[in-house]
Amino acid sequence: MTTHSHVILNIAFLSKRDKPNLHPYAFIGAVLPDLPIFIFFIIEGIILKTPQRELWGTRYFTEAWQNFFDIFNSVPLILILLGIGYYLLNSEKIIVFAWSLLIHCGFDFLTHHDDGHHHFYPFSDYAFESPISYWDDAHRANIFAPIERIVILVASIYLYPRLKTRLARWSLIIVNILFVASYLLFFIFRSR
Repeated sequence: MTTHSHVILNIAFLSKRDKPNLHPYAFIGAVLPDLPIFIFFIIEGIILKTPQRELWGTRYFTEAWQNFFDIFNSVPLILILLGIGYYLLNSEKIIVFAWSLLIHCGFDFLTHHDDGHHHFYPFSDYAFESPISYWDDAHRANIFAPIERIVILVASIYLYPRLKTRLARWSLIIVNILFVASYLLFFIFRSR
């Protein structure tokens, strides 16, 4: 799934009407697993100017980059964090953050075909190949992408009244507009 889908769904799943102060922890947990990919793109694509085909076809799959991605998508490491938050620190903020990380990993597990993470790192190099890809039409993205947009719109409608600041509400609206626009540009117009 796209990063903004993770953000909206995770905040919707983890939001509590009486505790909007926990939204930032759900937000950070939703974004953090994708942060290494943004760093990868900045270094490889922008700084080193690696051609797009090599960037996503070769460099993305090198062991060094995969290990970097996997640290932030490791279910065992996240479960340790969840245990620390729950049993040692009794911190609702850490618990929400860890659950958001886990939810992100769960959705990635289900929506990545040949570019999935090693979710059991460092104990295993196994990467599940889902029959569904959030971006690759060869693995049903043409079906999944519109469903993802509808689910995000429904989650946004649910989430909107739970957001307490004008900035948060406008951010949600803008993200949805950009989300629909990106769908139109990527999936519809690329086939023409």
